[in-house]
Amino acid sequence: MKTPLSHLHRNRFGTFYFRITIDGKTVKRSLKTKLPELATMRVAALNWQWSTMKQPNEPNVADIVKALKAKKAPKFDATFSDGSTFTGINTDDDLRRAKDLMLARIDAIGPIEPQYRPQQPQQVAQTAAAHFKPGKRFSKVTPAYIEEKKVDDQNRTKTIDDKESTYRFFIENFGDLPIGQIDKAKATDFKKTLIATKISTVRINTKIGHMSDFFAWAIGNGEADINPFAGTRISKKSKIAETTEHYEPFTSEDLDCIFNAGNYATYTLANKPHFHWLPFLLLYTGARPEELASVKLSQIRKEHGIDFIALKSGKNSNSIRKIPFHRAVINSTFLDYVNTRRKADPGGLLFPQLKPSKNGYAKNVSRRFNENYLASLDFNDPTKRLYSFRATFITRMSELNVNTAMLMALVGHFEQDKLDLSSPHFKNYQGIKKIAALKDIIDHFDVVLPMKF
Repeated sequence: MKTPLSHLHRNRFGTFYFRITIDGKTVKRSLKTKLPELATMRVAALNWQWSTMKQPNEPNVADIVKALKAKKAPKFDATFSDGSTFTGINTDDDLRRAKDLMLARIDAIGPIEPQYRPQQPQQVAQTAAAHFKPGKRFSKVTPAYIEEKKVDDQNRTKTIDDKESTYRFFIENFGDLPIGQIDKAKATDFKKTLIATKISTVRINTKIGHMSDFFAWAIGNGEADINPFAGTRISKKSKIAETTEHYEPFTSEDLDCIFNAGNYATYTLANKPHFHWLPFLLLYTGARPEELASVKLSQIRKEHGIDFIALKSGKNSNSIRKIPFHRAVINSTFLDYVNTRRKADPGGLLFPQLKPSKNGYAKNVSRRFNENYLASLDFNDPTKRLYSFRATFITRMSELNVNTAMLMALVGHFEQDKLDLSSPHFKNYQGIKKIAALKDIIDHFDVVLPMKF
């Protein structure tokens, strides 16, 4: 005889249902839940109700269905516990109607809540408990996920550290639960706890994303059945963008102040070239601070007579791109500095004194520039920071009406491999090399600094 739990099944959407087959006839009943423990109790209750009827004059449901499937008309009268009665089954027509009524009655029986389920024998309860597997403890599974993500280019050191911090936060607030016990209610409580910490909307959604990413991985690796954090972010990305603080571009007056030779000398240190060169390069490339701070000498290249920097890692895959050096960079002593570094350490970093941390290579440069230098110049606007050089580049190029796709390709918002210069949109560049076209575009940037580099 099959156990009650042999009738428990799950569809491709994760919803459990009761399924019983008698003489080739299959009856299904949704249990209206995706939770294994609740489904286990409901299927046991249904099986017990349907297979062990207590009324003296009630035949077993399985026997009735089996009889109805037979091509003969059994004679019986039966009154069921819900009041339905079958009497005088004598003809084939009676048989057909009884069959339809029986199947309709079975279909009408809804899932029974655990608190109302019939008393079950001890062996049924033990079978149900054995069927429900809450899974490994949360802390026992997350390390495997973290180790796998370490080989993923999109999960840099800072991202990995942030994820580990999120998982520690969850355990500190909710305990080291078995994965199967982390349900939608726990996910909602986690969100509420994050909101209470007063961190930003972006950070809240990032941490929810860390949990959701883990559970998606856990499902794929057989460690979990559902992702309780799916769909729990507090706002859509577009909505967040409206409330997120953006970096403002520097004005001409701001740049004159920042790059005043006297002022700049107080910021830079002769033995730390990254302080001297990074603000200058950020302005004339439109790159992100972390992209330039972590550059290797092998990424400074030359193609078709054009010097450029190849950024092979960044915020996303679209950041893999070539940025030709602006004429201001070519006319500076920057390439002399590059040659000096190559003689000293051909395979090394462009700025060897910058060391990686969980926040990347640019942390110290950003702190010194934002908190020391800009503060000393009375820059009190929190939206004007080191990252503002990128905003300055993009804003000015937009004002100059340069081709939008070319600009996006330079700053990493569009994959350069998708640039088709034969398109009518690029008629000015048809017949020339892509790197030359990008060089022509970047030289449109017309900001001139008050000091020489």
